[in-house]
Amino acid sequence: MFTHSMRHACTTFNLYLLPGLIAFAPMHSKVLGTAWLTFCVYGIYLLFNAHRFQQHTDLIAISTTSVWLKICAAALTLAAISALIWHEEFATLNAPLRMLLAAVAAYGVAHHHSLSPRTCRNISDALALACVMALIWIGWLFMHDVQRVSLASNAIAWAVVISFYVCLLLPLALSAQVPAGRRRIWLCCAGCGIVAILLSQSRGAFLIIPWSCLLIVWFWRKRSTTTDGLGRTLPRLVLIISIALATLWLAPGDILRIRQAAHEIQQVRSTENYNSSVGARLYLWQMAIEGIRQSPWIGIGGAERLRRIKQAGAGGTDDQIAKLEAVRSLGHVHNEYLHAALDGGLLGLTSFLATLLGMAILIRQLARSAPVAAWQLGGVLCMHMSASLTNVNLAHNYYATALALAVLLPLFAAQRYMTKDGASSCTY
Repeated sequence: MFTHSMRHACTTFNLYLLPGLIAFAPMHSKVLGTAWLTFCVYGIYLLFNAHRFQQHTDLIAISTTSVWLKICAAALTLAAISALIWHEEFATLNAPLRMLLAAVAAYGVAHHHSLSPRTCRNISDALALACVMALIWIGWLFMHDVQRVSLASNAIAWAVVISFYVCLLLPLALSAQVPAGRRRIWLCCAGCGIVAILLSQSRGAFLIIPWSCLLIVWFWRKRSTTTDGLGRTLPRLVLIISIALATLWLAPGDILRIRQAAHEIQQVRSTENYNSSVGARLYLWQMAIEGIRQSPWIGIGGAERLRRIKQAGAGGTDDQIAKLEAVRSLGHVHNEYLHAALDGGLLGLTSFLATLLGMAILIRQLARSAPVAAWQLGGVLCMHMSASLTNVNLAHNYYATALALAVLLPLFAAQRYMTKDGASSCTY
């Protein structure tokens, strides 16, 4: 009776609860947090109750989740050592700990109760709905002139999370093995996600535009009946990206805030006034580089980093102090790479880079046998790496939670894209 009840609960979780939570995650951080928590509880339960469930043979998921678990464990270990050196608060380990717990749960799911094809389809539908919900929510805020702080998390982190949804959905929407009707719906939903990102005005997530263009050209070339060499494919890619960027550049209202960024850079050069989004970043990056040079091996610790930010301009004239007011209001250096190296030195930077390397290894494993899944994970990696150049997104639990789940979804779906000869397929 107990086993039957648990199997029923597992089925309900797979088919309805997890997809439902993912679909409404853009609305509130607690919804996404609940999705992460229930997945962790579900996977860890399976791990410690393996004898109650039939073993599965999803070889790709078993292999990739094992690799990812080791990578996450190494990243957390390095981050923990750095935190011990500088007596950091436990909260500094939130991101690597969330990644590790999700990886442990995924290991349990892959070995003992792998996600069914129907579950994978429901999750894909949930990603599509999440893109639509994101557009509805940001559109409502935009029309009512509500500040971006009303989003589920920091505006940049929120926008990058939506880009993860687009990265996971768009390869499926372009795959010829998915029914045409569903492909059209998913393609429209992915477009909704991109529009939501643009409306958020978060420049750190705008790389989703050239990435989407690259993806479209790649699938276009793969589906072409004629041989289309690289010499003809690249001009198409350049043309599509140029048209997209030119359209957005010429759009009224400077929706990408590119002209604003150019003005802020000119302001720093001419007046040394750092009281702007770009200006504050330029000052903080320079400050971080100087701190890394002083202590490249173990960094300076989070407390010292925060002290230096809060005392920016100290000892200068009143005019110099006033030009750094925006800098003093911040808490990190707005660059994940510099932030990790400044706080933890080589240990901290290696901890962050380990997850990037781990994702690259997984993409290489998926590339030959499940190219659709490889493109999904590749998009997530691309957005994570690029967005980390201008913000410390992992400081936000919403982002860390979304990344932990976004890495795992392609690993479970990969088996659904395989045929006997290793080509991409889908069992919808």
